Amino acid sequence: MAVSDVVISFIVLVAIYGILSYGLTLKYGHTGLLDFGHVGFFLVGAYTSVLFVLPPDDPGDFTAYVFGLGDVPVVGTWVVGIAVATVLSGIIGGLVALPTIRLREDYLAITVLGVSVIFQRFIQAESWFANGPDALRGYSPPLKSSFPLLLEGQVSVPFLGVSLPATPVLFGVITAVVWGVALAVLAGERDRGSPLPVSTLYLAGSFGLSTLGRPDGPLANKVQIAAAGGIVAAVLMAVLLAVADRILLVGVLVSAFTWLVLIAVLARQFGRLSRREWLSGIALGTGFLVALLPIPFADAVAVKIGGSLLLLGAVVGGFYRAVQSLDWFAEAKVQIVGAAALWFVAIWYFVIPIAGPLGSGQLGPALKALLQNLVWILAFGGDVGVDYIAAVVGNLTVQVDYQRFLLAGFVLFMIGAYYLLELTARSPFGRVLRAVRNDEDVVRSLGKDPFVYKIQSMVIGSALAGFAGALWAVYTQGLTFVTFAPRVTFIALLIVFIGGPNNNKGTILGAAVFWAFQQATTQIAPFFPPALRVNVVAFRLVVMGILFLIVLYYLPDGLLGKANYSTPREGDKTHTPQQEGGVAARADGGDDE
Repeated sequence: MAVSDVVISFIVLVAIYGILSYGLTLKYGHTGLLDFGHVGFFLVGAYTSVLFVLPPDDPGDFTAYVFGLGDVPVVGTWVVGIAVATVLSGIIGGLVALPTIRLREDYLAITVLGVSVIFQRFIQAESWFANGPDALRGYSPPLKSSFPLLLEGQVSVPFLGVSLPATPVLFGVITAVVWGVALAVLAGERDRGSPLPVSTLYLAGSFGLSTLGRPDGPLANKVQIAAAGGIVAAVLMAVLLAVADRILLVGVLVSAFTWLVLIAVLARQFGRLSRREWLSGIALGTGFLVALLPIPFADAVAVKIGGSLLLLGAVVGGFYRAVQSLDWFAEAKVQIVGAAALWFVAIWYFVIPIAGPLGSGQLGPALKALLQNLVWILAFGGDVGVDYIAAVVGNLTVQVDYQRFLLAGFVLFMIGAYYLLELTARSPFGRVLRAVRNDEDVVRSLGKDPFVYKIQSMVIGSALAGFAGALWAVYTQGLTFVTFAPRVTFIALLIVFIGGPNNNKGTILGAAVFWAFQQATTQIAPFFPPALRVNVVAFRLVVMGILFLIVLYYLPDGLLGKANYSTPREGDKTHTPQQEGGVAARADGGDDE
């Protein structure tokens, strides 16, 4: 498996858990409601969506479930199933909150936790409802049969009853999302002063549409320009596929554009680092890499574990000592850690995959591994695909697999949910939620009922969890009750606290940090004997608990800190967040207290 495949799986999981954690960000971060039963609504969304797309139950197939609507026209589709799952999860969240929302915060958390455990035990015990303790399978994710994309495949357009060439249409959808997101990121970089010619790249990437951006025109903002640019790119790539059948060429073009955007982002983030800060980051990243070397190369398990822990402790101790003794290091410690992470990931992504072939004197396999990771939007290898012969590299079999399609869809959902959550946080409704979190008495004095706003927060947050559950059902292609254990709620809480309890952008960062840790430990486990691999994976829960305590103690506001969603007062041009104090800030819902 190419490293790019691991990264794509990582981003898909970040998107699912990011949306799941959005719900807790709204409930706890913005409203102050501690919900330990958030996973219950995750479960409701997953099982509801699946019951809508399953065919009617066949008593002879050893799988039992209460109903299956997959054969019902229109109703038995993923679109309807996901929509109903989202709405139903929100309604159940509101119903659960009605008798418990007036309880003290800790009682509320425990009560909702009990409700989520009841949901899970019901699925486990009642075999007639959703196959009990066994996995609920037998459904196909949306458009799964059209993948991997080949030149002669066809795809049916829902509700229209027509078929179109699968490769141009579905790859066009993937391109539209990937290109549009990259353009949106590039638009932000243009306003932040990147050292690279970002404006030129933005003009070319938007196909000149950025020059049409006018407040009163059809392209009034960056989001609309990004969407329009993504659609144009999708049409061009679809035409190129339909006319010339060049899957590898379009994969190179789309991947190259995303790499250019990433380079522009990294150039702005790290371009201002001094030489000594860069060298410190490289030394720190190399130190972490060296600390892991005993795991793959040592033979004895004691040396694997003891050696890595000893080296890791030395690296962390050296970093702590540098922070305490060097003023410049302490001031730039966050940037140095970022540079270290960038160096570590670059070695893992680009250097390690080609080190083995180059060490054996095999240039072709090394270039092939490098090409697989650069042209990340395509999958390489497999029994089916489009074959190419490249100089030095040799034979290549390329395809667009279903994982790439999920990546495009889930990232689009995550960004869309983030955009809606941002609108909510900056609206009058969001300001009242934060005022409820800060002081309910102030809210009552202004004529607002905190009870109503808490219920609404529970409904919206639970609906987000249900939506994430439906996406989880699509991703896993099978459901078991053990997946929805209470620990999932605490994972979501950890994600929220890592990024910042009331910071919507921090939720995405927290999900990325958590799943980076999960993926890293998964990569390490195969180097241990089979009898110990389960223990190594299970040890992640211990480390996760320690990480939770460290974050709560040292970073109570998360990595990104508090987000300020308050609205400046009209006519106050010099108003700053630090000036918002006392009751006025609380009534406005400001986050700086």
